[in-house]
Amino acid sequence: MAKNKRKNFIKVFIPKFLISIPIVIIVFIITVTFMNMRSESALKKNNEIYSDSRMEKIEEYLSENSFEEKKDLIGFLLRLHQSSSVFAWPGYKSIAYIENENGEVVLDSEKALQILIIDKNKDADNRLMGVYTCDLDYLQSIPEFADLLKYDDEYTSDTLLEFFLPKKIVDCYPIILTGYADPETHKFYVGKCVFPYYETKMFIGYESEESRYDEPYKKILVDLTPEDVSGFLEYNSASDSASIPDENSTTKYFDGELVSSFTILCGGKESVKDVTSKVTYLDHVSHISKQVKDVNGDTYTVHFMISDNFTKAYMSVMIIIALIYLFIDAGFVLIISKISYEKLKGFYRNEDYRKALMSSMAHDLKTPLTVMSGYAENLKENVQTEKREHYADAILENTTYMNGIITDVLGLAKLEEETAKSKTEKFDFCEIAKTQAERIKPLLEEKNITLTVDGSFNRKADRASLERVMDNLLSNAAKYTKEGGNVNVYAKDKPFSKHVFVIENTPIDAIDVKPSKLWEPFVKGDPSRSDKNGTGLGLSIVKNILDNLGFKSKIKIKDGWFKVIIR
Repeated sequence: MAKNKRKNFIKVFIPKFLISIPIVIIVFIITVTFMNMRSESALKKNNEIYSDSRMEKIEEYLSENSFEEKKDLIGFLLRLHQSSSVFAWPGYKSIAYIENENGEVVLDSEKALQILIIDKNKDADNRLMGVYTCDLDYLQSIPEFADLLKYDDEYTSDTLLEFFLPKKIVDCYPIILTGYADPETHKFYVGKCVFPYYETKMFIGYESEESRYDEPYKKILVDLTPEDVSGFLEYNSASDSASIPDENSTTKYFDGELVSSFTILCGGKESVKDVTSKVTYLDHVSHISKQVKDVNGDTYTVHFMISDNFTKAYMSVMIIIALIYLFIDAGFVLIISKISYEKLKGFYRNEDYRKALMSSMAHDLKTPLTVMSGYAENLKENVQTEKREHYADAILENTTYMNGIITDVLGLAKLEEETAKSKTEKFDFCEIAKTQAERIKPLLEEKNITLTVDGSFNRKADRASLERVMDNLLSNAAKYTKEGGNVNVYAKDKPFSKHVFVIENTPIDAIDVKPSKLWEPFVKGDPSRSDKNGTGLGLSIVKNILDNLGFKSKIKIKDGWFKVIIR
């Protein structure tokens, strides 16, 4: 039969880790699904928030005016929906548009620069008096404006690299100092303007808000005044149009009248196709539409659409979550594998121990059996009949020795199979040692050995097991101590000292084996194994009992002393 290959730690870890991967994948899928559902819910909610008030305003305008009369104001609302939704949620795509009865798009949210005329004397809901729009082609011909028109195209970080190396995005609206509006076409032309801008860092698809105020504003003054502005209404943001206005200034002028007004760059370039196309299964689209009629009875359909790019916006987050899950899983599997491997090592040690036990036992039984066989043959053949008594005594001696080995092996096997601990009480090891010392007193006196017991070592243990430990250790010490030698039993069990119990003796001969090997069965200090005074199992029995009771034990040979140390 082929010998089973033993597993190392890697061979234990890898199968468990591979088995755990499907669980990690399931947990990851559940996490991403939850995130995706929350994203879809947020998308619908945000579209409702951004569209409701604008839809109400459009209905209000058309209830008293024709579509053409309020086209500029409605266009502003469409653009505002798109720009505000994209600005608030980087990664969104948005578009708002209006179709006529024939399904033709008559107005959309294409990005534009607009100036809003607001009467400061009216209530908040009715202050917006007019909108003047700057031609988009005109804006794109100006580099500074062109940059602003495209800044949100790559607004979302989409790679793990960008998580560690965030991009910087120019993010600000121009401040119009002077401008000119055509009252008939509602076209607006920029005169002098300032480009204050700051750089926004992107982290895993979101804007770093703190950076919005950390960096100082950078300002660029540009003069784009048209050559002929006759017949146009003039806009001035301050009394001195050549100066850069104070950021907190609210004084603005339009056509000589003091009004409260502001400028805004809003809208976008996405088409219906861009917004409705889902890149992956995880992306979502929210579409809100409603039919309205103007004062002339013409029907129009207003559409507000927002889509997200969940995969792109959360790619870095998902990669990081996956890595975290794998790291946690690897750590958990590592702990489980460590526990399993320790059990496996224990099994291997047990297997090696039993093989060694069987081999040592066979070796120790073979010699007396050979001797007994030879003596038995001599007796049978009546060889040297005058030595019969000697042969019989030798056979009995070897039989007793073999019986001792078998008895100790059976006792050792019983100790190894015990799983439940006996009832334990607190005992002083030194007191038990004193009691057991009385039993070996004749041997001590015969060899003129001095035995001393000092200190105390109070621990919980099973009394019968503890007495057996003391009997074995003291008997072993007395047996292998030279005549006139010493056996010392002492304990240190005080605060700030080593808590140990020690039995030490001065051995007869030098010990030629490694001290830790003496715990193993049939290992003796005399490698020749000629000693019939012991089976070589006493210390193995002691070791098993102490292990079962939860004590640590150690054999140490130093300065001519043989020590058994119990902690």
